[in-house]
Amino acid sequence: MNSKMYFEDFLEGFRFDFSVPGLTVDEITNFAALYDPQRFHLDENEAAKTHFGGIVASGFQTQLLCFRPFCEEVLQNTQAVGAPGIDSLKWLRPWYPDEKIEAKVTLVSKRLSSNRHDRGYLGFEMRASIEGTPMLSMDWVVIMLTRAGLNS
Repeated sequence: MNSKMYFEDFLEGFRFDFSVPGLTVDEITNFAALYDPQRFHLDENEAAKTHFGGIVASGFQTQLLCFRPFCEEVLQNTQAVGAPGIDSLKWLRPWYPDEKIEAKVTLVSKRLSSNRHDRGYLGFEMRASIEGTPMLSMDWVVIMLTRAGLNS
C-alpha cells in the first residue's frame, strides 16, 4: 500500500492473510516473566503437570503477535485514529513452542459515524489456526477518518 487509506477505501470482505512463526521456549518464558507469570508459561517442568502437558504461550502474547502483522501491513498505512475496544477475544487452543500460526483478518462491517462526519467504523474479525485447528478469534472495531470529512 503506497498511500494512506481512508474509510472509503475499505470494502466489506477486505481480507489480509498472514502467518506468525513459532516461538521458542525462551520467547514464551521471557514474555511471561514480564506480563503473565503463570507456571504453565514460565516453567517447563511445572507446565508438564498441568492439563497443557507442556509450556504454552500466554494468550496475550498470542493475541499481540497475531495483531502485529495487521498493524504493520495494514493499519500503519491508513488514517486509523484508534479503536473503542475489543468486542470478543477467545483463545481456542494453546500455542506450543515452534508451532506456526496461519491467520486472516476480514472486514465484516462498515458504517459512518452518526455524529462525527469525518470518520467511520470498520468491524474486523481475526481468525487464527494451527494446522487447521482454530486457536484464536478476535472481533474489534477500528475508527477510520473519511476523505469526505476532510472537505467538510
